[in-house]
Amino acid sequence: MIGNSQELEADGLHGRLVRNEGRPASLIVCVHGGGCSGRYFDLPSFSFAGAALGAGHAVLMVDRPGHGMSPPIDGPDPIYSASRLLTKLVGEAVMACGDPDLPVAAFGHSIGGAVTMHWAAQSPPMLKCLATSGIGSRPTDAALAWLGKLHGDGDIVLPQAFFFGPDGSFDWRAPIALRKSGEPWRKDDVDEVLLRWPDRFAAVASCIRCPVLAILSEHERIWENDENALKAMRDGFAPGGGQVEIAAGGGHLYEVHRSWSVHAERIIAFIEGHIE
Repeated sequence: MIGNSQELEADGLHGRLVRNEGRPASLIVCVHGGGCSGRYFDLPSFSFAGAALGAGHAVLMVDRPGHGMSPPIDGPDPIYSASRLLTKLVGEAVMACGDPDLPVAAFGHSIGGAVTMHWAAQSPPMLKCLATSGIGSRPTDAALAWLGKLHGDGDIVLPQAFFFGPDGSFDWRAPIALRKSGEPWRKDDVDEVLLRWPDRFAAVASCIRCPVLAILSEHERIWENDENALKAMRDGFAPGGGQVEIAAGGGHLYEVHRSWSVHAERIIAFIEGHIE
């Protein structure tokens, strides 16, 4: 990945800012899911950050509390608590880009999608739009069964299809690349997203006033993605505020799918349509 890299920190929350010379079109704030760090957005052969830089944007890859360089925070709701820390770190990144009026977009994957939705619901003045991937409103029975095993047996290894999709939808590079950002799952995160987030989704979504693109994968195994589930997601957002789409062919970790670049282009195009 090309570009200048700078480590930032505010109130214990760390992030890596990457940008090219000159004024970027926007700052895209990327927040990762469980079992990884902010490096998820800059993996070898699967770099969303590289695609965004190539399109003229700056990218801030955030390490959620308890991941990467960010220390954990105490409390029963680490996802919501993480959202309360974002505004100050994003402000530092905006100033590092040299333009206090720089438009900001957010992209959250999985648990990071819940973090960014909470953040957007707080109406940060710099946020123009939000894209999420791999965060729904209704967990599957398979996900809840995994949660039970996570509490009973500690960290467990799931079949690759649970996260990557069916055989043939990903290649050998994807699991190898993911190891670059892999970290142990935090049970408090998983508890909140699978047990409490479903009851909060509609209330949070209804408070978001910026445009939202929410993407679930065709072979998603953590969140229900049938038509009823998609309708419930759409109905949660303010009228006309949320687009909910299915990404064909892949699993929960669509950012390392064979079609990851098409996925990245879709998100970047959505952002570029809402930052003017």
